[in-house]
Amino acid sequence: MSKSHLFLVGLGLLTILLSPGPLQAIASPGDSARVLLDWLLLAEADFSTLQQAFRESAAPKQQRLKHLNTALAQPEARLPEIGYPLLLEKIQLEEDLRILHEQADLQRLRLRYRKSIDMLKLLYEKILSMDHHFTSLRTNHQILRISNPHTYPEFTGIRRQLEDRLQRRFHFTLPAFMGSNPYLSAMYSLAGLALGGGNRLEQDQMERLSCILDFTVRMHQDLNIIYYETEYLCDANLTLKKECEALFAECTRQVGYTTTLPDCRTRDNWETLYSHLETYIEAALQNDSGTEIQHLKMYANLQFAIDRIVHFLEQYSAFVNQGNAYYKKFARIIANYDNLQTCASALPASFHQLKGDIDITLLKFNSAYALPEIQGSRLKDLLYGIGD
Repeated sequence: MSKSHLFLVGLGLLTILLSPGPLQAIASPGDSARVLLDWLLLAEADFSTLQQAFRESAAPKQQRLKHLNTALAQPEARLPEIGYPLLLEKIQLEEDLRILHEQADLQRLRLRYRKSIDMLKLLYEKILSMDHHFTSLRTNHQILRISNPHTYPEFTGIRRQLEDRLQRRFHFTLPAFMGSNPYLSAMYSLAGLALGGGNRLEQDQMERLSCILDFTVRMHQDLNIIYYETEYLCDANLTLKKECEALFAECTRQVGYTTTLPDCRTRDNWETLYSHLETYIEAALQNDSGTEIQHLKMYANLQFAIDRIVHFLEQYSAFVNQGNAYYKKFARIIANYDNLQTCASALPASFHQLKGDIDITLLKFNSAYALPEIQGSRLKDLLYGIGD
């Protein structure tokens, strides 16, 4: 099997593995392996169609060329009236075979380019899906609220009582700008409880207030890590999204298509893009003057686009791995609160919702977003024909 054919088979498998559909509904590893094998066989058949068409077109000419070489090796071929016609026919056959090879290369390149655009289209959808998680206002607001004791009504109510009592007894009031600091506010409240005395109502509220202070002081910094690193991932995902759109523009410009990726997606304009590709290839196939130079230029343009998309696949995988690592850390942070069982009733429902959001997003990073197939050495061998 040729390197180009191996590349086509591998690229077909990659596109199939990335495509939405029945593969997403597979339940067991055994079913997954069976379905992947079936899809691989279909992909091989699809890419092999072009190779078979080339073989059928080239075989008679190759066979005739073999006979001509044998005839030209005979002593009588030295006679001009015998050898000259044979030599002319040989030259014409070699030219015909060269053109067939060029046309076959362009047709294979056309299919590879189309599959690469399909991959870029799918990755864009996944990037948009990740953006939804990163920019969830509910999650961001949860992090900001539950890490600040001032957002808890129980805390603010008792704190006002303590402030009044401390002001009356000691003529001391915490400056407003210092009161916004959760650590200073917690220390001030504890000092108020210790110095200001307490009544029965305060003793009943002590456990709940203590849990709020314990949770916000212990977890404030950790929850802020989640918040700011989520913001970082959101910005990085936005950068990846813009790079995907720019890459689409660069790759499709090669075939004369100028619609942006968001517009193409919104208008479902993919068939127009593929029509431009067909026109581009047909122009190359029908070009009789300067064919070799023109084919080399077109081949280089499309090959460069495919290589850029393959490189972008690596960028996407690196980003997903990074996001996966971050959300694993977030999950550990959320689970690391020592007094979770003791203070469970005092913690807001938004904390448990935040934990659920992190678990769901981590699951998506491990399943919906992760594409281990594009990182496997076997597939890379197929893509680049290594070992052929």
